[in-house]
Amino acid sequence: MYGNRLAGRKLTLLRWSYPPQWWADLLKRTGFVDIDARVLPAPRPTDVGTLMVRASAPK
Repeated sequence: MYGNRLAGRKLTLLRWSYPPQWWADLLKRTGFVDIDARVLPAPRPTDVGTLMVRASAPK
């Protein structure tokens, strides 16, 4: 991560990283339905993928 968007010196950031199933369980416990949580692969196998989570509010 860079200090000024994509410019400036690089910064180390600490972040929480939970697996897809953790997010799916959280959404289910809070009442959401039709939950899909997955990691989409990065273009390069050595890079980190993107977490995508989708859920619907019950009708």
